[in-house]
Amino acid sequence: MYDKSEEENIVINPNTSGYVDREMAKWQGLILSEHTEVVHEEKRQSRKVNREKEKQSLEAISELIDYSYRQKIPVAIQLDCLFDGKYEDDIIGVVCGYFEQHVYVQTIESEVIVCEFDLIRNVEEVKQTKWFSV
Repeated sequence: MYDKSEEENIVINPNTSGYVDREMAKWQGLILSEHTEVVHEEKRQSRKVNREKEKQSLEAISELIDYSYRQKIPVAIQLDCLFDGKYEDDIIGVVCGYFEQHVYVQTIESEVIVCEFDLIRNVEEVKQTKWFSV
């Protein structure tokens, strides 16, 4: 029978077994490449400017939201909010419900985003490319 109390912990030290390591050089290279990637992504995001879309009437917004809900058609919703003087990225997804002053949009990533109806600036139907017409 195996007894855990008699188990010995064996520690393998690469330095004593003759393994020659490049020390921290490989880790610094890994960290440097990841850091460079993050810096480039931040620069891309800071230069990105979303254009201001036409302010639609409440009737037009309601029609497109209802159409997306009934037909399961994806739409792009631009909110009428500025962050640091820029418009945020459009919310792209299918309207999965609406109640009173809230619209529920299921995005491609399968998360549900809740938008206030009064904050919606523009709604557009997203053109889908069919797989068989590519």
